[in-house]
Amino acid sequence: MKKIAIVLLSTVVCGTLASAKIVQQFEPAKDTSAFKGKPEVSFVTDLTFNYQGLSQDFDLAGTTAERNLQPGLSLPQANFEINAKVMSGFNVKLETMLSSHHHNETYVKGGYATIDNLDFVAPGFASDFMKYTTIKVGVDDINFGDNQFTRSDNADVLRNPFVHNMGVESYMQAPHLEIYYRLPAISSLVMVGITNGQVNPDDVTESHTAGSSNRPAGYAKFAFDQDLSDALRVRASESVYYVSGTNKGSSLYSGDKAGSVSRYIFDTNPSQSNSSDDFGSVWNAMAGFSDLTVSKTHLFTRYVDTELYALLELANGSDTSDRDMKMVHYAFDVVQRFSNDKFWIAGRYENAKVDYAPRNFNGKDAEMTQWQLGLGWYLSKNAVAKIEYIDQKRENNAAYVGGDAEFKGYMISTALSF
Repeated sequence: MKKIAIVLLSTVVCGTLASAKIVQQFEPAKDTSAFKGKPEVSFVTDLTFNYQGLSQDFDLAGTTAERNLQPGLSLPQANFEINAKVMSGFNVKLETMLSSHHHNETYVKGGYATIDNLDFVAPGFASDFMKYTTIKVGVDDINFGDNQFTRSDNADVLRNPFVHNMGVESYMQAPHLEIYYRLPAISSLVMVGITNGQVNPDDVTESHTAGSSNRPAGYAKFAFDQDLSDALRVRASESVYYVSGTNKGSSLYSGDKAGSVSRYIFDTNPSQSNSSDDFGSVWNAMAGFSDLTVSKTHLFTRYVDTELYALLELANGSDTSDRDMKMVHYAFDVVQRFSNDKFWIAGRYENAKVDYAPRNFNGKDAEMTQWQLGLGWYLSKNAVAKIEYIDQKRENNAAYVGGDAEFKGYMISTALSF
């Protein structure tokens, strides 16, 4: 008992002494560090444990199967990254999921290069242009909106004040080329990108299936980010995404390779132990649209120790039968931090409405509402503990008998990154 008390006391003392002042990172700054003549390699490892205490109420249309949930520890998640500076202004990253809720086995999430100068072509080549430019190419999260910088990425959870991500996410990992141009005079950044939208890239065979093509999707972003005073930081961004026709395997609304932190939410197939558990999957029908235009407006502010995050997302599309789809999605987060950011309390409200006849129930718009309330504690700069209550309701959705489904309960999460 004495030893246990000492361990607990030591943990409290370490957490109290830790300085974990949070500076929210969005697009990284240019790499202007000198190259030392040989590759510089570093590693990052993330490990997360989750205890789930959730219940659900749903009846999936077309089946009588239902999976009841009980409290318990779910499969721990782990990430492993290899970072290397291979020449001046040229960095590469390889990202691996050692364990996730979509695939239990180890697999490569993606890999990409960032290029901050073109000296490898010729010394000083296009230096005036590259002074403010970064080129990113490879397979990774596409830079559409801002939520990819604040969400959990499998075991990488320290940047997220919540345990769960949003219920609706236009987020995916896919091959892409992005060009960033910084405008320091107005504390802004412009980005343009192109992607084939394939979460599992295999763009080598011709397809004549209706609505299936290899057409690329284009996207762009403008972001303003400035400290207006010592106490106030403001960031606002506007992003747009457009694809005419569909990409094979395109998954803008279901492109997270890791799956959800929650296990077996709205899942009725007990034989699929590696189910993706994507509790935003009610919106996955949008991935099959032949035309899709999405805009996302983000606002992030921090005043002293209070953070506000707001999102407004508008999506329009049509499917291969020329049936229209429209979605309005918005969310508000408030995070109050204490004691040099070692502790925090966070709340989120999220709502999405989809007008799409095959998905709607009784002619009404399908709707999702999600509430989250969380508490967090940085035990050290690289260790965190969180507890969260979540309640998600789905209404007027033709996927469920009666149109309604709900899950709610608590999650406890602990994580390390080193």
